[in-house]
Amino acid sequence: MPVMLETVKWSERRRRSAELAERWPFAAEVMAFYSSLLDVQETVFNETRERRPEARDVAGFAAEFAVPRVIEASIDRGPERLGAALIERFHEADIEEVIARWLGEGEISSVERYLARAAAGPILEALDQAAVGAATAGPRDERRCPACGGLPQFGYFAKSPEDLVTAHRYLECSRCAAAWPYTRMTCASCGEAETKNLAVYSELGSLEAELSGGTVKHLPGAGERPPVVAQLPQIRIDCCTTCRKYLLTIDLSRDGRAVPLVDELAALPLDLYAKDLGMTKITPNLMGF
Repeated sequence: MPVMLETVKWSERRRRSAELAERWPFAAEVMAFYSSLLDVQETVFNETRERRPEARDVAGFAAEFAVPRVIEASIDRGPERLGAALIERFHEADIEEVIARWLGEGEISSVERYLARAAAGPILEALDQAAVGAATAGPRDERRCPACGGLPQFGYFAKSPEDLVTAHRYLECSRCAAAWPYTRMTCASCGEAETKNLAVYSELGSLEAELSGGTVKHLPGAGERPPVVAQLPQIRIDCCTTCRKYLLTIDLSRDGRAVPLVDELAALPLDLYAKDLGMTKITPNLMGF
């Protein structure tokens, strides 16, 4: 059963990438690039499951087995500037040491972070929690991943089995993709819980009343106006005015076909809107947004 579930995980990411590339033209290029990376990452994941590297060997295994494949896919399907930067870093940097710094929360450049995350992320996903914990560094608390200490990439509301029960909120790790429960109206960066300091933004047309048709009627004589149809009704921006950080939250009850990891990567307009508000993402996603 676990093997079947892991197989479904990768096929679901591919399926959702193709759906969003077709649905959202603004995300088509990113989704095409990500789809090519998925093939590499699944291969790395499966090889890790077979070889079971020790925690102390994760950086070396990633540098030897995963990095060349990630660079090849990135040159083939990614932005030209990224490919050139990766080739330069590959020849100039100690790649194993770069990945070790990413695992240990050391300082690395954005290009190095992309390479380390694309290569070592699927390795961490393939290992058991004990090995993941031994291979990584970082505080383990309510706002950090309990498995590896990584920062949250996004939040999501799981579908509730009962209609009258509020859906649970989870955070998903940017490093190993583990998820953990987190209080709904609390900042995932600093723990702020005062409602007045928390703001939620969503696309016009994605409010519950709008989705259900319960919006205010037009005034007589105003003429008929077409309803606003949201492209991203399942995604919102959770902002904190105390620390000026934000993350995206995906509501699975609004789109049962959503795959939070993929939807977050594709939601470029919401990231741009949050940045226009002067907010900084808790941590950039794989594509740097």
